[in-house]
Amino acid sequence: MGKIFLAAALIVVVVFATYEKKAVYASENFRDGKFHNLTETPTGISGNKLGSIYRILFQSGKFSPKETIKAHRINPAYAVSNTEGQLQAVWLGHASVMLKYDNLKIITDPVFSERVSPFSFMGPKRFSDINPIEGTDMGFIDAVIISHNHYDHLDEKAVKALKDRVGMFVVPLGVGEYLKEWGVDPLHIVELDWFGSLSMPDIKITATPAQHRSGRGYFDGNKTFWASWVIELGGKRVYFSGDSGYTDIFGNIGQTYGPFDLALMDIGAYNSKWPYSHMTPEQAVQASVELGAGLVLPIHWGTFTLSEFHWKEPADRFTAEAEKSGLKYVVPEIGQPFTVGGYNPTARWWDNYK
Repeated sequence: MGKIFLAAALIVVVVFATYEKKAVYASENFRDGKFHNLTETPTGISGNKLGSIYRILFQSGKFSPKETIKAHRINPAYAVSNTEGQLQAVWLGHASVMLKYDNLKIITDPVFSERVSPFSFMGPKRFSDINPIEGTDMGFIDAVIISHNHYDHLDEKAVKALKDRVGMFVVPLGVGEYLKEWGVDPLHIVELDWFGSLSMPDIKITATPAQHRSGRGYFDGNKTFWASWVIELGGKRVYFSGDSGYTDIFGNIGQTYGPFDLALMDIGAYNSKWPYSHMTPEQAVQASVELGAGLVLPIHWGTFTLSEFHWKEPADRFTAEAEKSGLKYVVPEIGQPFTVGGYNPTARWWDNYK
């Protein structure tokens, strides 16, 4: 019981470290001062969730790697190179991916902080030894897409490092306020409701539904929106799930915007205590099939401890289910580039760690 009270006390600290957003949005998904999923799902923190939060914060050693994961250092010359009509991608860890097509470059959910937490001294810590690339080595970035405002997706350190080299930050409704506070020019921020789009030369980015939630404290729960994303680069299509539970939205998105050359799919952070917010690895495979994904890069795993399973479990379960279903996938090491339609890295690199 004492552990539960300690976790509750830490949540109270976060409550007073954040603020309540009171904006009103002209969105059919915004009602009673909050954003809503297409299907109403439970929100809030209950007693059984507090136990899980405590174990994630203070007993993460039983879930995390026993040794530091080695990430590849990306050559700055690669970051600014022309892909000559090929769609290439680099997993930067967690939900962060660098997408490249010709001279175009898009980054999803960049996170440079060592911990994804309101505190620098505690909270989920990065497994890898380095960030694959520093912001100063990325060159010009056409767009940064941020899926929602949770700490493992919206990172102040990354935003500040990238803000002067990004053409446009593309975010769900309400998230732009954080960027403005961190020094991003409002002219370089676009907030989108679901089904809203931003068009740029050879790029189109569309916000699509996700089943999730938002908040960086207690009082700001669901005050800003969350989204998945359809990304069109030249003639290629990429789907970025952000964070989402499994629903029928994937089939609808696939029918409307698919098929996709590449899908970036959330496979981690699932928990029976919050089944509506994150897919299981098996559900991620099913969602990928419904999307019409030609190739899948599993994300949101292997970087931070965010639930109560051994860190290898998401990849083990996803690859096993993908093999059964015949789904094509890649599992590159952090910082390892690959070309869609080219060589697909499928070696089980995580087996080299405990």
